[in-house]
Amino acid sequence: MLASSLNLNDAQWWLVMVFVAFLGGCVGSFLNVVMYRLPRGESIVWPGSHCPKCQHAIRPWHNLPVLGWLMLRGKCYDCKEPISPKYPLVEFVTAAVFVLVALAMGMS
Repeated sequence: MLASSLNLNDAQWWLVMVFVAFLGGCVGSFLNVVMYRLPRGESIVWPGSHCPKCQHAIRPWHNLPVLGWLMLRGKCYDCKEPISPKYPLVEFVTAAVFVLVALAMGMS
């Protein structure tokens, strides 16, 4: 659907773009899970997200794409071991691609 046919005002347009970016970040987060676990023969479903070093479950509020890594300053909350910047990078790039696709589809 084109933005013009949706009759979005500026605030609504920004809200849609934030949603699209968040959705893209979530897809990027899932891609990280797939890239980490499949080569190791692990399930992509169970267990939930956890620190690869200490195995502690990641709290839901720390599992927000890009923002969680920034909040934790790139370290596990529990063991304080560094978390690779590749994770937020994949999430950010995927979010950016989602936004670019939305803009290319007429959401401008």
